[in-house]
Amino acid sequence: MAVSSGSTRTRVIGLLAVAALLLIGGITFLAVRSSDGEASGTEARPSSAPAPSSTSESAPPPRTGPVEVRYVAPSATGAGDGSSWADAGELADVPDLLDQLPAAGEIWLRADTGPYEVSGSLRITASGVDGAPVVVRGVDAEGAPLPAVLQGTRTTPYDPDGESGGDVFSLRGGASHLAFRDLALENVDNAFLAAGDVTDVVIADVSATNVRRFFENTKSDEEPSANVSELVIRNVTVTGFSKRVVRLRYESNDVLLEDVVGDSQQQDGDDFAIGVHLEDEVHDVMLRRVSMSNTRDSLHEYWNGDGFATERGVHDITFEDTTATGNTDAGYDLKSSATTLVNAVASDNKRNFRFWADDLVARDCVGEDPLKRGGSSSQAQVWLGEDAQVLLEGCSLSDDDPETVVFVLESGAQLTMDGGDIEHAGELEALQQGSDVELRDVVQ
Repeated sequence: MAVSSGSTRTRVIGLLAVAALLLIGGITFLAVRSSDGEASGTEARPSSAPAPSSTSESAPPPRTGPVEVRYVAPSATGAGDGSSWADAGELADVPDLLDQLPAAGEIWLRADTGPYEVSGSLRITASGVDGAPVVVRGVDAEGAPLPAVLQGTRTTPYDPDGESGGDVFSLRGGASHLAFRDLALENVDNAFLAAGDVTDVVIADVSATNVRRFFENTKSDEEPSANVSELVIRNVTVTGFSKRVVRLRYESNDVLLEDVVGDSQQQDGDDFAIGVHLEDEVHDVMLRRVSMSNTRDSLHEYWNGDGFATERGVHDITFEDTTATGNTDAGYDLKSSATTLVNAVASDNKRNFRFWADDLVARDCVGEDPLKRGGSSSQAQVWLGEDAQVLLEGCSLSDDDPETVVFVLESGAQLTMDGGDIEHAGELEALQQGSDVELRDVVQ
């Protein structure tokens, strides 16, 4: 087969170039990350952090090349500059180490040498790039995922008059393209607090025990605003909370909560406990496979304590395969517009579903065995506020308590139930002036 001399020269030059690169970089090139986050090598294993949701065409391409790592241990070692396990920094160094890292860099929190004591909040302003977040994660000595335990000073067991505990991660304005994973937070106030505008943050594979809140945004006096966008909270379990699992406010948007479990364990005394709370003009939020249970608030004559709550002004909210159980007020207390529930389950709440908007749709919902634990007001499957308009499609409502009213409607409210079934021992409906319940092809 004939080969031209030009082609031969090209191949020779190419081989020489490859050989030179191998000689120069082969010793120090410990791990290579491809554009989708895969890596090879043992010294710097890849993060399994989910990719941020942003797909901006103007963003720079994901970083390729060595994964740059900074090392942190419960107690600083050696030089304490974070350059290796032998010279590991301490928890308080995390903000500075983040500022040193390029896109796709990682901070490794050594998780197999004891817990970290949280002595003050970690003020974070760092940023990666779209598609290549900077990652904070717990690992063992070899870099394999292992939850790092971060312990605060919150009184345990919970006491409303005890120590509230400190905040841990304080995200300030400009913090973006960040991922936190493989962490276990214990006895803290806010596990994550967004005090300024924050974009593209992923929190995944994290647990929290005995906290006031897991994630919330509250504007600092130093910041013009504190909107959160492109937030992902995935595979998170919160066991014991007195205030919220998630509270989002202002104009926060484009949020995904997925595979999140919150159990308040009936921590009482912090006023208005709610599992997930959306306020102000929050919009475009997806809650998928999220479960909230056992919120309790007995401080007032009317006992509060909701699994999920949205306020007026909030819009475009979707619940998929969510569950609310054992709450002292509503499973779902929803005032938001353009809200859809699919396969929502509510059981053992005082009022399983409490709806206020004039355009809410719930498909294939399940309401079971409402239970009033105390305080004023009625026990009901579905409660509608004044002038609310709600469509239930293919829902199933069942209980055997004669104290339960299936439908309680304030004046002017309209409810249509299309398909599904109802099983009850108490009253079917309690209607105020101008309200109405229409049942279409419902099995009773």
